[in-house]
Amino acid sequence: MEWRAKSSMDALQLLALEAWSDTSGEGLLVTDPTGRIWLINSRLREWFHLPIIPHTMDSLLRFTEATMPELGSLATMPDRPGGIQWGNVRIQHYPPQRLVWQQIPLLENERVAGSLVIFRDATTQGQLELAKQSFLSMISHDLRTPLSTILGFAELLYNNRGELSVEEQSEFLEHIIKNANDLSRYTQIALDIMYLEADKQEFEVESVLLDRFVSHWLSDARHRLSADQILYHDGSANGPMAFVAPSALHRILYILVEFALIESPLDDAVDIRLAYDESQAHILVDHRAPRLTAEDAGALFRLMHPRDLSEAGRPQLHRMQLYVATLLAERQRGYLTLRCRDDARYEFDLAMPLALSSVA
Repeated sequence: MEWRAKSSMDALQLLALEAWSDTSGEGLLVTDPTGRIWLINSRLREWFHLPIIPHTMDSLLRFTEATMPELGSLATMPDRPGGIQWGNVRIQHYPPQRLVWQQIPLLENERVAGSLVIFRDATTQGQLELAKQSFLSMISHDLRTPLSTILGFAELLYNNRGELSVEEQSEFLEHIIKNANDLSRYTQIALDIMYLEADKQEFEVESVLLDRFVSHWLSDARHRLSADQILYHDGSANGPMAFVAPSALHRILYILVEFALIESPLDDAVDIRLAYDESQAHILVDHRAPRLTAEDAGALFRLMHPRDLSEAGRPQLHRMQLYVATLLAERQRGYLTLRCRDDARYEFDLAMPLALSSVA
């Protein structure tokens, strides 16, 4: 490992991190607000295949640009004490490896003096195939519940036709429709995982005006989602173009907004807005998620582990889909991160490369 000059970060805090990094099986990265790297432990250097020890985030990103384009999201530090962030990176070597990361602000006198990023292997000891098979086995098992419910209520309707009241028929049909939707979503998740994990090639992208794309998407989404809760802050009609795969972006937006609507209280709005920097366009989805814990948030960016295959450990459908969204983002050279804000507020950041070199 290598330490930089301890200019502003608390020395005792750094010593504690140093002791942790020596024994931890996790990859650790500590930076200051200027982008200097104060600590990068041996496990992380091994995972990143670094030929030398980088001294700044700029140099680290240069070394990893080809193999881990998603790592650029770590260049922006949390600027508030509560600004924890989560995401993942795909190391494009053979065999492929996926790491989930959590970025935590380090405080000194109630101000952010640095950032700690913890990287963890997203699968048990790197066994991606085992994790994938376990995840799909869980999906296959859970398909039986909605399927049994659909068959049960369909038989009741058929065997008691002419005897049921209108209210009873409506109730049975509601159960059938709800479980048919669940069955469709389980099947879609399984197909997405199998396809995206089998085909590693990037999608074909085209340049689109994001404001127009999101506006059209929202018009379509009003037929499926609770439109009253969704607030879209219009972007610039003359804004820069972004490189995206339209069908993949369409599905990502459904996954993110559906997640936000289910996690949010019924009277809370889900805010969608656009932002741009020098090289990327960002679709930001801001929402409240009072039931989402830090442990839950980290699990959103990985496949299920075999240890999660219990009734208590199985996430809900809308949470399962977040892993699919990260894969869809990666295939168009984008990335997805989640940031914790104040008062149980969270913000998804879907970043994609600009078609222009700078924002007009």
